[in-house]
Amino acid sequence: MSDPTHQVAVITGASRGLGAGLAERFLERGLRVAACARAQPALAGDAERRLSMAADVTDSAAMARLCEAAVERFGRIDLWINNAGLLAPIGPLRDNDPAEFARHIEVNVVGVFNGSQAFIRHLQARGGEGVLLNISSGAARSAYAGWSAYCAGKAAVDRMSESIALEEADSGLRVHAVAPGIIDTDMQAMIRDCTPEQFPRVQKFLDLKAKEGFSSPAFVADRLLELAFGPRGAEQPVAVSLPLEKG
Repeated sequence: MSDPTHQVAVITGASRGLGAGLAERFLERGLRVAACARAQPALAGDAERRLSMAADVTDSAAMARLCEAAVERFGRIDLWINNAGLLAPIGPLRDNDPAEFARHIEVNVVGVFNGSQAFIRHLQARGGEGVLLNISSGAARSAYAGWSAYCAGKAAVDRMSESIALEEADSGLRVHAVAPGIIDTDMQAMIRDCTPEQFPRVQKFLDLKAKEGFSSPAFVADRLLELAFGPRGAEQPVAVSLPLEKG
């Protein structure tokens, strides 16, 4: 893999879970990182290489401000990761609250739109290459009972990413919708707290917890850096599923 040192990455949804793990690992690897969440993320390490903001991905103006702040601080953005997302509502669609379903789509789909648009406009203004990684899920390709919102939203992320890749094919932007595998985050804890009536496949995730069969955020971060800056990253399809951590 080419040396990612001095590359600039933006990560949304970075106050906890995968987003926080990505930010931590990227800083360890020498990247400069701009991170946001609705509550300002707490980043550690060299203050010259980090920027933390409170920003809601559903607010297009907030994503534009995040982009502007990162460029002002670091000079450019090389990698943008749309990570912010929700799992709820869980349960049969007939029981879902319409407002909660709409909020889910606003965060998981419109939020990806807003972040992608801010980054694409930055690349158009500065010229040159960049990588957009939209965090997807295996649920984009395989339906789960009880996850109608999540499956629909992640499928939309995959199709949106494919459309962006076609639209920006000659602009220097490379796009991937990445299913990162199973990581033991608060979202996983929420899944394990479900009843079989809410989520019939809950036992699968209980068994994974019993075996500790998860990938770590650091492992996923390294695979994302390989995808973004490695010599074979450009050869990968738009929709990519990462392997589970070995050992």
